[in-house]
Amino acid sequence: MKQPLSLVILLVLSLVLVFPACKKKEIPKPVEIPKPVVKDTSKSVVRIFTTMQNVDFYEPWKPGSTVSLEGCGTILSGGIILTTAYLANKANYIEVVKFGETKRYVAKVDKIGWDMDLALLKVDDKDFIVGTEPVEMGGLPQPGDKVIIQGGDELSKKEETISALDLVFCYAGICFIPALMTNTEIESKIHGCPVFKDGKFIGIPFDSWHKKEKSGSILPVNVIQRFLRAVEGGRTYDGLTDVGVYAQGLESPELRDYYKLPADKTGVVVTEVLWNGASEGLLKEGDVILAIDGHAVDNEGYVQLDKSERVICDYLITFYLPGETTEIDIYRAGQPMKIKVPLKAEPKLIPYRSDNRKPTFFMIGGFVFVPLTNNYLQAVDWKNLKPELKELYTHGILTPERKQVVLLSHVLPADINRGYHYFTNIVVDKVNGVKITEMKDLVTAFNKPKKGFHVIEFDDHAWNGSMVVFSAKKTKKATEEIMKSLNISSDCSDDLK
Repeated sequence: MKQPLSLVILLVLSLVLVFPACKKKEIPKPVEIPKPVVKDTSKSVVRIFTTMQNVDFYEPWKPGSTVSLEGCGTILSGGIILTTAYLANKANYIEVVKFGETKRYVAKVDKIGWDMDLALLKVDDKDFIVGTEPVEMGGLPQPGDKVIIQGGDELSKKEETISALDLVFCYAGICFIPALMTNTEIESKIHGCPVFKDGKFIGIPFDSWHKKEKSGSILPVNVIQRFLRAVEGGRTYDGLTDVGVYAQGLESPELRDYYKLPADKTGVVVTEVLWNGASEGLLKEGDVILAIDGHAVDNEGYVQLDKSERVICDYLITFYLPGETTEIDIYRAGQPMKIKVPLKAEPKLIPYRSDNRKPTFFMIGGFVFVPLTNNYLQAVDWKNLKPELKELYTHGILTPERKQVVLLSHVLPADINRGYHYFTNIVVDKVNGVKITEMKDLVTAFNKPKKGFHVIEFDDHAWNGSMVVFSAKKTKKATEEIMKSLNISSDCSDDLK
């Protein structure tokens, strides 16, 4: 039986109401999160194998022992290798190996920044650069940042955490330089390896003293850039700069009052302006240094950097090249002033010989003379060193009357020097009446004997005696016999000839 039309329409309408039309629902596609591009930093690092020869500053005519060292290098643009001066400074032969390869390429030293413990190496083999990739320079990391050191025997990666920015004593340069400190020690085999933050180069590990126990030190990227700027265009590296003064903190209220320093000012007071230093004729004893390049100096000698880092004010001077000018705000006799100081290297009475190759010496009649240097002090027993030499090392200041500390280092026994065989490490005052201000004066003085004798006067009265006298007539023959018996090729270094 057919249903009435009205009934059919009603049934259809009810179905529509109960089951509305289903639209095809679009399923959203998953959002693709781009993967971070991880740079293959292994192409920017090499292992370095160095054969080096030590130099004997006590007996400087002798060849030193041969030592093998290992470390790392960082690839810069043009295939130049950045590494530590410690690996390169006394090297006779250097080889480098790229990541994942066994072939050794011969490298040679191009530039040395010994006081920053930095060196640049070059490889002449054009195949070396194939497959390498120069590092991309990054910014200075902050305390708490995670960094990656790429290095070690298998050029593996090691994570470190930056703990602070500080000045530490550089082993290679015997001076204080800026460093990023890490929470753990860094083994010597990865000194010179690149350190990365987010794939960008931020420094290299190096050897230092005067740091917290079980911490490591990284030479920061801004110091490395300063070194590269110093040698660009083939220029010779001229060393770190210095203001050329000694200064004392002003934490004492009475000391601040003495120098008439207002309560709202802080700084350090100049206690010594070094002869031949950058500030000679510009700063005076008693000047209070308030600021360097707009950075206020506090009463302990620290400045606050832009990113909440507090560091000793010497840090600011690190980044200048010799001849560049810094502006110093001072208080002089109660009046504020601004002084522009063209910077240069610090004049040092006890220097460090950067070349480590040909020590200065002079030998006559078996008496061996050398300048007192950091290198010489490393060659002798510090514990047995006379107090006056330790005092000169710690507090000695360069003056026109003393440009070097000239020592009678020791005596090579012979008839001509009988009675003086035990003389050692004595400061020379005069030779044949000539005041000895530096090693070059010895050559002139020994050419003018006194009444047929050579007379050496010492700044010493208690230890050995204050005078040596020996025959001028017998000197030449005796010196030749000593040289022959001990196989000494020259009686003096090349710089004194």
